[in-house]
Amino acid sequence: MAERFVGIDVALREHRVAVLDRDGEAVGPSFTIAASKDGVATLVRTLAARGATATQTLLGLEASGHLWENLEAALVGAGYRVLVLNPLQTRRYRDVLRRKAKTDDIDAHVIAGLIRSGAAQASYVPDEHIQSLREFARLRARLLDDWQDYLRQLIAQLDIVLPEHRTALGDLRSARARGILAQFPTAQHLAQASPRAIRRAAEDAGTRGFTLDDAHAVRDAARQSLYSGKAADARAQVVRTLVSQLDRLTTAIDEVDRAATALLPPSEPGTGPADADLLQTIPGIGPHTAATLLGELGAPARFTIAQEQNQRSTSRVEVIRTQVQPVSL
Repeated sequence: MAERFVGIDVALREHRVAVLDRDGEAVGPSFTIAASKDGVATLVRTLAARGATATQTLLGLEASGHLWENLEAALVGAGYRVLVLNPLQTRRYRDVLRRKAKTDDIDAHVIAGLIRSGAAQASYVPDEHIQSLREFARLRARLLDDWQDYLRQLIAQLDIVLPEHRTALGDLRSARARGILAQFPTAQHLAQASPRAIRRAAEDAGTRGFTLDDAHAVRDAARQSLYSGKAADARAQVVRTLVSQLDRLTTAIDEVDRAATALLPPSEPGTGPADADLLQTIPGIGPHTAATLLGELGAPARFTIAQEQNQRSTSRVEVIRTQVQPVSL
C-alpha cells in the first residue's frame, strides 16, 4: 500500500507539487518545479527526501491539454506509479475540498487527496504505437478542415468569375477541375483558350478520359458566362492561389494516410487477425478509418467492461441452449 500520495498541478512553465501521507496530512510544504528535465530531477530528489520512494508512492497528474505527457513519461521512467486523471474527476473533488485547501495550492492538494481516496479513475495513456496513429489521425483532421475551408472559398470565388462552373467543370474536388483552373482561372481565360490547351491542362493534372469534345463544351460554357470581367486579374490570382493550396493539402493528406496505414500491423500466424484487420471487416471501414479508430480509441481489448458483458451474454446464451429442448413437430 502506498505511503505517500503526490498531486502535481501541471502548467506550461512550472508545476506545483503537494505530498500527503496515508492520513491525509501534508508531508512538508507544497513546492514548485520547473517544467524541464532539471525540474524533474529536483522533484525526484525532493520526493526522496520526504520518504516518497518510487515503490511506496502514488502520483497523480491532471490530463489537461498536452503538457502532462512528458512529465508522466519521465516519472514512469524513474519507477513511479502515475495516474493520469480526467479533469472532470478533479473538478468534482475540488468542489468538495475548496474550503479546506490554500488557494495557491488547491489543485495540487486536490489531486493528491483524490488519489489517496482510492476513488480516482486513471485515464487511458496510449502506448507509442497508438500515440503515433493518434498524431496522424488528428493531423489529418486538421488538414481536412483546412482543405474544406479552401474549397468553400474557391466555390465562392468561382460563383463570380465562372458562375457556370458546376456544369462546366463538375466536382471541384477532382484533379481535372483544379488542373484546368490552375491554368485558366476565370471565364475570360477559358473563353480565350483553345480546346486542345484545356484538354492538355486536364491531362497534366493526371486526368484520363477528358476528350476534345469535353474541352469544347467547357470553352463554350465560358463564352456564354455571366461573368462581368470585373477585377479579372486579381480574381484570377485568388483562384490560382486557392487551387494551389488545395493541391498542397491533398498531397499532405495523402502522405499522412500512407504513413498511418504503414503503421497498421499485419496479422501474424497463430495469433488471429490483427485489430486493424478486424475493424476492416465492418462494411465501410477501410485502412484509413481503421487507423483513425485505433488512434483515437486505442486497442479494442482495453474495453474490459464490454468484454465482460459480452462474455456474460455468451454464457447466458449457452445456458439457454442447454435448457431449451427441441420441439418435435
